[in-house]
Amino acid sequence: MSESDQLFTEAPPEVTRYFDAKRSKPGVDWRDVAPYEHAVSFTVARTAGYDVIDDIRAAASDAIRNYGDFGKFVDDLEPVLRRKGWWGRKIDAATGEAVQLGSLHRLRTIYWANKSTARAAGEWERIQRTKRGLPFLMYGQSRAENKRPLHLTWVGTILPVDHPWWATHYPPNGWLCQCRARHISRREAMRNGYDPDAPAPEIETFTWTNKRTGEVVEVPMGIDPGWQTNPGMLRARNVQQLLSSRIEAMSEAAREVAIKDIVGSRLFRAIQANEFGYDPARAGERVMREIGHIATPVAALPADVAELIGAKVTLVQFSVADAAKHLGKPERAAWEADLYGMVQRLILNGSIYRDMKRGARNHNIVAEIEGKIWSIALQQSADRRAIFLKSMRRCQPTDYSSPAWQKIR
Repeated sequence: MSESDQLFTEAPPEVTRYFDAKRSKPGVDWRDVAPYEHAVSFTVARTAGYDVIDDIRAAASDAIRNYGDFGKFVDDLEPVLRRKGWWGRKIDAATGEAVQLGSLHRLRTIYWANKSTARAAGEWERIQRTKRGLPFLMYGQSRAENKRPLHLTWVGTILPVDHPWWATHYPPNGWLCQCRARHISRREAMRNGYDPDAPAPEIETFTWTNKRTGEVVEVPMGIDPGWQTNPGMLRARNVQQLLSSRIEAMSEAAREVAIKDIVGSRLFRAIQANEFGYDPARAGERVMREIGHIATPVAALPADVAELIGAKVTLVQFSVADAAKHLGKPERAAWEADLYGMVQRLILNGSIYRDMKRGARNHNIVAEIEGKIWSIALQQSADRRAIFLKSMRRCQPTDYSSPAWQKIR
């Protein structure tokens, strides 16, 4: 098959990659899985105890990859599910209640949810890749016959790609929601009435209690619980975790080369420039916490340094939340991502101080590079299985001669 034929018969790789990278996770109830977990897991409620999760996954994967319609999805899957006993209403042995297993309605929900989230995540990856030329998104009208009134009020909203509003309102915004967002140029945004001084639509929330888990979350009005997240944005965190675990297993020499490549990568630039739309003023919100936790390796500690500071890992991570703090400092706002390549040099050549003021998990490393004195602040997680770069700055001898800094090497 030629590339041109494939273009119209197979979904783009960023769409299929999102779905294919999910791990299968049999479930009891959709509410058992948090939205950010849905971004990395393929799950179907009430499949625990039945050998059907891989069958459903294969059918969904085929529908996504080959633009399969719902009719083919049902024709392929229903006979298999009936044969394995996952069809109709049955008594739940654990609760004694009648529960719905397979049905046409459930298959439609599974088909729609997986195709929609894969498409949305793929679109988001493409949006991030091309936003220099197309820096805006415009909320489009649903194609559904019965349109949701509040969703109609968002139609025509034009905001920059990285505006935090899209962290919660990038469609779909509910079960069977058919709203879409268009990726547009600055010229088209202006032609459609974009006003840079106009505020985004106000976000009012309602409190929703997950009766399965007891978790209480604030959900924006007009959005169904469980759909208040952007799957493509949350997916980035899973990529970061996979990357970190692989690098941690490398030899020290290979690790340093990998780190150097990462600091020069598009992912690092996106984190350093806060292209994920993290808003420190909303740090207490669930979605913002998840975005803030996205991180990438920025340096690696030699084994003896890790042992000296009591760390159980060697990778130093740089998170979206910490990057946003750096950007908030006037003297650091203009820094280029390449400057962070110095972090590794500081670690290899610097003096190490325990920060007595902030506690045993906090250390500062100081070194002179090209005639200027620099310091970095490292903080370990409570279990010492993660190390974060909290700051990097120019410093003076008076800083590290302070009693609050105890030199340990």
